[in-house]
Amino acid sequence: MGGEGATWLGEAPFTHQKHAFQNLGDGTYFHSGLLAIRACIAAKTTITYKLLFNDAVAMTGGQPLDAGLNVPQIAQQVYHEGVRRIAVVTDEPDKYGSQPGFPPGTTIHHRDEMETVQRELRETQGVTLLIYDQTCAAEKRRRRKRGAFPDPAKRAFINDLVCEGCGDCGVKSTCVAVAPMQTEFGRKRAVDQSVCNKDFSCVKGFCPSFVTVHDGGVRKLKGTAQDIDTLFRDLPEPSIPELARPYAIFVGGIGGTGVLTVGALLGMAAHLEGLGCSVLDFTGLSQKNGAVLSEVRIAPKPEDLHTLRIGNGNADLLIGCDLIVSAGAESLKRTRHGRTRVVVNTHLVATAEFINKPRMDLDAKRLENIISNAVGSGSTTFLNVNALLTALMGDSITGNLFLLGVAYQKGLIPIMRDSIERAIELNGVAVTDNLRAFSWGRLAAHNRAVVEAAAAPYLASKAEAEKVLDAADDIIAFRMKELTHYQNADYAARYQKLVRRVQQVESEKIQGRSDLTQAVARNFHRLMAYKDEYEVARLFTDGRFQEKLDSQFEGFSTLRFYLAPPLFAKHDPNTGELIKKEYGPWVFKAMRLLAKLKFLRGTVFDLFGRTEERRTERQLIEDYETVVTGLLAGVTPENYTTAVEIVSIPDEIYGFGHIKARQIPLAKKKEASLRAVFDNGGSIQKATVQRAAA
Repeated sequence: MGGEGATWLGEAPFTHQKHAFQNLGDGTYFHSGLLAIRACIAAKTTITYKLLFNDAVAMTGGQPLDAGLNVPQIAQQVYHEGVRRIAVVTDEPDKYGSQPGFPPGTTIHHRDEMETVQRELRETQGVTLLIYDQTCAAEKRRRRKRGAFPDPAKRAFINDLVCEGCGDCGVKSTCVAVAPMQTEFGRKRAVDQSVCNKDFSCVKGFCPSFVTVHDGGVRKLKGTAQDIDTLFRDLPEPSIPELARPYAIFVGGIGGTGVLTVGALLGMAAHLEGLGCSVLDFTGLSQKNGAVLSEVRIAPKPEDLHTLRIGNGNADLLIGCDLIVSAGAESLKRTRHGRTRVVVNTHLVATAEFINKPRMDLDAKRLENIISNAVGSGSTTFLNVNALLTALMGDSITGNLFLLGVAYQKGLIPIMRDSIERAIELNGVAVTDNLRAFSWGRLAAHNRAVVEAAAAPYLASKAEAEKVLDAADDIIAFRMKELTHYQNADYAARYQKLVRRVQQVESEKIQGRSDLTQAVARNFHRLMAYKDEYEVARLFTDGRFQEKLDSQFEGFSTLRFYLAPPLFAKHDPNTGELIKKEYGPWVFKAMRLLAKLKFLRGTVFDLFGRTEERRTERQLIEDYETVVTGLLAGVTPENYTTAVEIVSIPDEIYGFGHIKARQIPLAKKKEASLRAVFDNGGSIQKATVQRAAA
């Protein structure tokens, strides 16, 4: 820190590269980064500093900035130091007013112009500065909880039936709220309303599945507060652990979800009872799904605590607010088989790696098994807190208080309930919701069936949406029905003919297996049901989308759509990609009409079908039929596994427009490689040797 750009100072005179970009945080700028900028100016180096002004020391937990400088003041400071060109990029370019106080030559741009601005600065000699002015996402969420930041009456929502699971929305936004959603049609995306920072950059993902819901709010459990509170009235008080020695509680989760709040509440509650308590927090890279840890030690008297850290194997309780962090090395090394009790939220939040690997393995059960093996299955309590609280309270923002309630009711917290509830009140943030989440957690520990019954409608709809068929005949029947709605019965019959042929050959050659049939059933449907304009319109208007909207939101007034129709959309001058545009609710009526015109698909009157993208999609269907038919003639027990991989290649062709076009040659290359293995009897080694010899 403080040396940003210093390496380029030494390298620049000895390379053909003329320019470099250098990232710099506002916190670092205030304490020493300006010195690095000054050094580059003195050395006459060509470099662009990209200064992120996010209004908080984000990397270490969102502390306020010390210096108090604003964006115009920073611009004035570097201008008088000698910076040649200053550009400000922001999501709110109008907020500076008519007299913003910037130095001469400063330009202000919307963040959509980021690429253009960077290209211009790259060609400018000397030191230039790009200030990206946007409040930290996690800080937005925190401040909204306190009513200290505007909360627009607008929410992003994904129609998972349209979504292709390409992950471009995650790439565009790098947002933790874009979550994986497993369905019968593969892994899709959903917006986790509990952690959404309402940045809305996700809607820029090249996909027509996004809408924004205006006004209204998330749907909550019906019934008066009095009706709900009666569920908590007769909860028995648990036995509180005796403090014969310091009691160690390890809390682990991801940044921005209230992990540190749990530690702080326990610390205050212990203080209210006159107990000794230490709380040691580790925030790290908390803002991008990084691990956040809180080590809490409670003792009868302060002098009984001789260290802040929880030693390896010395945790009495692990509160796992996130499954991945709970199964990680930092958490598990604090546990001991037979000593540590564990309460874990099984909702799986994808890591930052998920952005670049949209098909990466996300196995929640495997992580649960790791935890159970470490502490013993009898010492664990696993609950999908996000699903339960979303059903009960409309979102899962207070999930960590729910976990605290579970732990308390199980007799794992050495503090009285009154003290914990008083600490929640003293915290002064969303007191009613936090107290209710704590009570729901207590009830879940005492009688989970009652809680699940209250959440049943939501849980049932969620289970239905995420249900995955496992029998070949069920998969085939389901997709034939879908293809009939997609086009007609003849189109579905074309699908059935190939899949049943595969099923027959597989039963003859590879008895007792159905992997090949299932793979063809899923992937041939994927190709045949390509999402052209008619299909996207149908998937928005056949009733299923409306049902999902109504199940998640209430009281909303209107929808807005984000589309890039190939026949009408403009192209980005830098990338050549189509530009999405926001459309009003009238699009819904247009979609109803368009869905009825699906009979034009593939005919001479199909205007949409003449594009290169649609011609390619139709060709992929014919190519797949040829590939599968050819494999059936040569499939053997030895190359069977390779055959399954080959017919599963369409699963790697996903997305819309340029994203899909980018995937096709990659998939074809993999198919050719696998075909070489298949033709050599399934032997990878033999195929590799023959290719090398050729």
